Amino acid sequence: MTSSILDQLVNRSRQLYTLPAVAMQVVELTSQPTIDATALKECIENDPALSTKILRVVNSSLFGLSRQVTDLNQAVALMGTKPLKLLVLGFSLPKELLTGLEADVLQRYWRRTVIKAVAARELAETLWRIPGDDAFIAGLLQDLGVLVLIQDLGETYLAFLERIYQGGGDLLALETGTLGFDHAVLSARLLEHWGLPASIVRDVGRPFNVEMLDGLSEQELVVPRILHMADLVAEFLTRERTSLLNELMDVGGRYKGVSIDELEALIASLERKVPQLADVLSLKLPNETAYSTILSRAYAQLCDAAESASLDLLGGPHLETDAEDCEFGDLLQRAQALQGEIGDVAESRIGRHAPNQLVRKDAGVAASDHNSDGKYFAPARTLRQVSAPSLLGSVEAAVKACRQARRAVSLALLELDHSESVAMRIDPAQVHRTMDRLQSMMHAIVVDDGKLMQVDDYRFAVVFEGCDRQPAVELTRQLVRCARQWSVGQAETHGHTLSLSAGVATLTMPPKNFPCQELIDAAERCLHGVQLSGGDSVKSIDIY
Repeated sequence: MTSSILDQLVNRSRQLYTLPAVAMQVVELTSQPTIDATALKECIENDPALSTKILRVVNSSLFGLSRQVTDLNQAVALMGTKPLKLLVLGFSLPKELLTGLEADVLQRYWRRTVIKAVAARELAETLWRIPGDDAFIAGLLQDLGVLVLIQDLGETYLAFLERIYQGGGDLLALETGTLGFDHAVLSARLLEHWGLPASIVRDVGRPFNVEMLDGLSEQELVVPRILHMADLVAEFLTRERTSLLNELMDVGGRYKGVSIDELEALIASLERKVPQLADVLSLKLPNETAYSTILSRAYAQLCDAAESASLDLLGGPHLETDAEDCEFGDLLQRAQALQGEIGDVAESRIGRHAPNQLVRKDAGVAASDHNSDGKYFAPARTLRQVSAPSLLGSVEAAVKACRQARRAVSLALLELDHSESVAMRIDPAQVHRTMDRLQSMMHAIVVDDGKLMQVDDYRFAVVFEGCDRQPAVELTRQLVRCARQWSVGQAETHGHTLSLSAGVATLTMPPKNFPCQELIDAAERCLHGVQLSGGDSVKSIDIY
């Protein structure tokens, strides 16, 4: 039955949606053993609109040339036949697929498609270090099946799409459950009919299934993995759901060890390049929220979830002072009762974890134990403020333990930037709540890797036992970055932004009778250096 429905749709699509003659001729010319550049140029010139689009692509940052190109001969020579063929196919979609659609439906389709195509190209070139042409065109064409289903099934399918868009859900999985196949399979069958390269057809039709893709050969799995990540990026930016950010970081970690910094760089590049591709395709995308703002909001939601989870686990604010005395078993039981409702904290972890693995943590509770479902839980607690002598005592204990184990020890000092100004602008109760939130977020990040203490009203310290300088600095950067992103998300409500300065000092091999105050002083000097240079950063030093 499923095969029959799919075959009927494919056969009808083959009759209704054919590529323009110029595109078909370009495919034929570029498939020859010897390429006739003159014939290729003359063929493309028969379609002035296509010629203009090709020149605009060559001269955009999508292609990255250092000089302006005005001649089609030059464009063809610089692009090469394979990228040219793929772009011609991408820009020659049958008009029948796009007619009769309401403006908002078409706008939503193109917004998502353009983000996905550019993301696929960027991921291929920046993370996988391969040419991005195949990934780009596959991303541009993979969702054509959505248009086919809209044209064939009409209002029924449109209502189905709207429910998924508003309520959430995996479109491909729900299509498969309803129709017996998904729109990507339909896209692949249509592209096969159009004569696209077999590799593109194969990649477009691959399911977004991590385990299934892991079973492919190294050569076959690259583009499908890129498309999976690009699809999640497009979903996250068009639907602005925090859970999609979690899934993206998890999948990206499994495929390529993606860090949060790499994701931020990708989002920044899309913010520049997506409008350029839309312009090349003569598309008018809706005025939308800046991608960096979407990412910041997602960070803020994760951090708020972390705080809420911490309070829930502890049974409410009245238990804060007794938090450290709570039995782990009781906390674990309460954490399990959350049943995964709180999103994962999407921060890459390094140090003792595998370099290409992202450890997923339930928000507000860091990874130190597992339940039967394989989820990570650990106790969260509100920190007690310690005195400077207590900090010295903690450092001395850590240095002694690391000397005996012949391992490094690191100390990070973090302080709220411009604390005096903050205290003048914000009432004391709000300052207290803000510092409590920072505590919850910071504890969730370092719980497995260091001991976090509040040293005074605006300062924290983290002692990292067995931690060299590089992982200690990276973890401290995560603390600074998380505070910044959370604060940006809260600025509209509270009218202010906050940031942290941090100094890190590392003792690679603690000697006997080492004066531990020197480790604190070294971290203090680094912290002071950051504050003098404007704050919101990390400086570090090795001491011997």
